[in-house]
Amino acid sequence: MKVTFNATSLKKSLAKSIEEISKKISEDVLKGVRRRSPVRSGLFKRSWRMSGSKNRYKISNPQPYGHALEHGRSGQAPKGVVGPTLRQIGK
Repeated sequence: MKVTFNATSLKKSLAKSIEEISKKISEDVLKGVRRRSPVRSGLFKRSWRMSGSKNRYKISNPQPYGHALEHGRSGQAPKGVVGPTLRQIGK
């Protein structure tokens, strides 16, 4: 019985799986930060964006008060938005 191993095929399969997992985690983080975003006018919540491809995704919010919100300046999100989301995803 002859057993063969195709490293190229395995590499492509693993790369595709890693890409799918990376995108799924990034999408979950995006949903989480949107869900946890405090709402006054709704602008901050609507401003979340995900960009990138392959295994490099960036989730950002261009609102200038995002830093303050992340550091507890909102009674609706006293522990921030991104930190709690990442802790939840990591469980």
